[in-house]
Amino acid sequence: MKESYLKELEKGRLLVYGVSNDATIKERIKLIYPEERIELGKTLYTIAKTSFEAQNTERIEANQANRSFNEFYDTLHGGLIQMRKVGRYFFKNDIELSTLLRLNKEVPTAYPEWRALAEDTVNAILTHTAIQEKLTLVNLTPEVNAAYLADLSKLDELKLKAEKEDGEAQQATVQKQENYSEFMTYCSDLRACLDLFYEGSERQKLEELGVVVK
Repeated sequence: MKESYLKELEKGRLLVYGVSNDATIKERIKLIYPEERIELGKTLYTIAKTSFEAQNTERIEANQANRSFNEFYDTLHGGLIQMRKVGRYFFKNDIELSTLLRLNKEVPTAYPEWRALAEDTVNAILTHTAIQEKLTLVNLTPEVNAAYLADLSKLDELKLKAEKEDGEAQQATVQKQENYSEFMTYCSDLRACLDLFYEGSERQKLEELGVVVK
């Protein structure tokens, strides 16, 4: 799809600059396409081309931001699964502590619910000595768990950045489409205008300049 857009954009560029660079063509169509209207076509082309470049940049940044979030999320998700695994081992017969750690609940897939479970789990560990003592036996020390809480805040920041970049990429896509459509409309009208003035063998002159009417 991107290649077809770029192909049409290049055809439009050849049309606009082919007309702009030929004095005889401009003279023939000047009552409909005076100099300023021809210059407008060049401006519209530049805007459309810049929009393609901006969209590409925004898409790359959005992909990078989402990759950073997803990779860090996977790490923290794995950490939560490990905490719950250890908790089930040590407290499978302790209903109170199992409930406190929410071991009877499935790990949510939606981020807000998952985030809440992760934070509640770590807070329960840090505020209950009996739980922390057992988890320390498998290297889930208070320092490790405190760092996990800090990482949750970092994850929130990465998520916000990814959402921001996604929004900017979507906006750039919309803007690109609008600018591209405006330029294509201009090119369509210019071709129709040339069709009024050039018939039969005369069109060969246009084609030699890279200007295709139809």
